[in-house]
Amino acid sequence: MNAAAAPADTAELDEQALDPDPVASDARDFGAFSAAGGWMFALMVARSVRKGERTSAPGKVSMVAFATSAGCDAGRVSRYWRAWERAAADGVVPEADTLSPGQEIPLPDADEWSSYFSSHEPTGDRNESLAAMAETVGTSFGKAAEIASNRPAMRAAILGDPKTAAAAREALLERPQDRAAVLAQAMADPVARKEAAIEARRVERAEYVQRVLSEGKARTPSGQFIEVTAEGAERHLAVVQDPDASAEDVAEAYDFVQDLISDAVQADPDAYIHEQRTRLSKVVNSTVKSIQALDPDDLLAFADDTLITSVSELQQQVNALAAVLLGPLG
Repeated sequence: MNAAAAPADTAELDEQALDPDPVASDARDFGAFSAAGGWMFALMVARSVRKGERTSAPGKVSMVAFATSAGCDAGRVSRYWRAWERAAADGVVPEADTLSPGQEIPLPDADEWSSYFSSHEPTGDRNESLAAMAETVGTSFGKAAEIASNRPAMRAAILGDPKTAAAAREALLERPQDRAAVLAQAMADPVARKEAAIEARRVERAEYVQRVLSEGKARTPSGQFIEVTAEGAERHLAVVQDPDASAEDVAEAYDFVQDLISDAVQADPDAYIHEQRTRLSKVVNSTVKSIQALDPDDLLAFADDTLITSVSELQQQVNALAAVLLGPLG
């Protein structure tokens, strides 16, 4: 039994002799991998895997062969390969084709790894589109890919946070291929149409109030420009400058401005006369155009007792108004 046990004991002693402190060795390896983060694994892939059939460095293997040797799926190897490619495109690391198996190079800081890699990374054109857009808007590819891969969480964020919902809405409307569909779908819903009308009025009124209070002048219904100033304007101006202001607060600011305009008009006799004269002229001109649009033949053919009574009463009202206007001249 002692003779049989000797080879095993000898092997163990030889192994310890090669590495007298395996704990220290593990600690060194752990420190190296921790400092480099995922870059260490990406380097293993970049220097060992060839892309396609050709590569400048001999000895490289296909992605499938490397994954088989590693005991993992090719998708995992592909994620590290793509992360290295994106970093190489930014000049952070050398191109994978320039690396040889076993080659050691200085690696970037571990903190930079998440900007290029995501365990949730999709593949194909969708992946490249995400990477390009993440760079455009100034976020990391990893974060964008993680969000894209978790639709329930994305939906919860949109439904639960108004600012996230606003960002999603803006993003959809910035996509030409989705803009028409999003608007059409929204307008097909009566509730959405009502909410859209309320929001449109809120935005329109907020812009109007901000313009009037900032410039200190307003245009009246007749087209006159008058100066408007009042105490408390700063408070209402602050309200309409807040993008999250409620429709009720904006409506209050709008009514405040309308009262300012009305007070300014009434305080100026000439402006007041001009406003009233313009208003009456619009009413009379509108009534005249409506009467002129009536065809006498149609009235004779289709008028019933109710319509005849209405026309008769209208004639009496016109005669009474004419008498008021012409009376002083008579």
